[in-house]
Amino acid sequence: MDEVIDHYLESGSHCPALVIFQTDGGPTSRPAAERYLCKAARLPLFWQFIGFGDPDDNEFAFLRKLDTLAVPARRIVDNAGFFHAGRTPQTIPDHHLFDQLLQEFPDWLAAARTAGILR
Repeated sequence: MDEVIDHYLESGSHCPALVIFQTDGGPTSRPAAERYLCKAARLPLFWQFIGFGDPDDNEFAFLRKLDTLAVPARRIVDNAGFFHAGRTPQTIPDHHLFDQLLQEFPDWLAAARTAGILR
């Protein structure tokens, strides 16, 4: 996450970016992931987490937590989404996959504009 933030900052872009983060479990460092997500909330970055694998895996509970971190107590806007793609994500119909990928993105765009994150 830190590398994505650095790359975005170094690019000089001010355009909104959708970061698709695919994983089969939680991060190595939960405090760092939470810190980076909160740090990135002031940037035009939206994080879409996608979980693959066992839906009962407790690792996905943390990703759900990232999706629901308090606004504005922890971050200026809700800059993350999460959905679980199951054990066999290749069986998800394309239209459903894209609906899930973009489900929260329009709300984030509106909130980011209101908060002055986007021009």
